Amino acid sequence: MKRILLALIIISASCTTIFSQLKDKDNLLGGSVGFWAKGEVPMFGVNFESQLTQAGIGTVSLGGIFRYYSYSFVYTNGDSRKYSFTSIGLQSNYNFNQIGDGKFVPFAGLVLGYNYVNSTYTDFTRRGVYVTDVSYRSGAWLWGQLGMRYFFSPNVAGSIRLGLGNNDFNTIELGVDFKL
Repeated sequence: MKRILLALIIISASCTTIFSQLKDKDNLLGGSVGFWAKGEVPMFGVNFESQLTQAGIGTVSLGGIFRYYSYSFVYTNGDSRKYSFTSIGLQSNYNFNQIGDGKFVPFAGLVLGYNYVNSTYTDFTRRGVYVTDVSYRSGAWLWGQLGMRYFFSPNVAGSIRLGLGNNDFNTIELGVDFKL
């Protein structure tokens, strides 16, 4: 009986370390591809998170994000406009890492950043002219996010992230995070 109990303890310990939960000082780095509710082309991003401390049933993280998105459209008279958005920000998430065996880690957080918007208007003669456009402006933005990670291995997780924020910027993103 003691051998069976010892074997169960060893198996349980090894199973919980195979897909370990996020812990203090764990770092995540990954890329994402997202879609903006108003766009037809993908948005590319990079995410970094450092788990600062255990807080209740999860960890609090601090990190950064980078996003790039560009699109253009042609008016009926042949003129065109191209927008490019470059965003950089600080993010803080609460990762619920005490669920089951740690493979599934939902999170919620906030991002505070700066969004740089470049708009180029080209007339029908193809001369590039910069025109002030009131649709989108560069500036600070605040973004709330909800998401989840699923750890396929101890160091690799697939992620999905929903973002809602000011500047008419709402996204859904799919990504891969690597634990460093």
